[in-house]
Amino acid sequence: MADMLTQISALDDMIVPGRFGRSLPEGPGVALSLVHPCEVVTVIAAKGKARALTAAMKKDFGLDLPGMGASASARGMSLHGNGPEQWLAVAPDAAAGSLAQKLEKKLGAMAMVSDQSHGRTVMRMAGARARDVLGKGTAVDLRPDKFTPGMCAATQIGHVGVLIACTAENSFELSVLRSFAEGFWLGVCELALEWGYEIR
Repeated sequence: MADMLTQISALDDMIVPGRFGRSLPEGPGVALSLVHPCEVVTVIAAKGKARALTAAMKKDFGLDLPGMGASASARGMSLHGNGPEQWLAVAPDAAAGSLAQKLEKKLGAMAMVSDQSHGRTVMRMAGARARDVLGKGTAVDLRPDKFTPGMCAATQIGHVGVLIACTAENSFELSVLRSFAEGFWLGVCELALEWGYEIR
């Protein structure tokens, strides 16, 4: 049974640590890494239950529900507001199925909880050129004064839907559907060639 729950990333065969692309005196412009294992859960407020859900999330998980385009993090979990009364919960290094079980147990009466862990791939991009790399592929205004830590955006890069969450000044978390993960990863690597990139 334990083997059945083991998460295998869609990018397992593609993550090759090293430096690639242009070699600059200051080093690679960005660092790319896979967030794995990682639990991903969709939470959608039940009709008329948004206020109760907000109170329960604060009490049981120490998080204020962020609005659309905003993120919040506490106790090893991040919430990204990606729709009206809808959030994507992300917990790196959590045991398979554990996040969905916790959320369902505490919030099931107030929200629809759906485990997306095997259907999503999450990766990180960080570095001085991260905004430049991502800016090549999306129309979202990623300037430091416009897209700050604690903000997120559902957009497209290379015709692939992606949720971009700004986690620090020049650090981002990218969440895509598993079936598009390989193409997305290759596309991001190509966008980063100009400034060089390191895979960790």
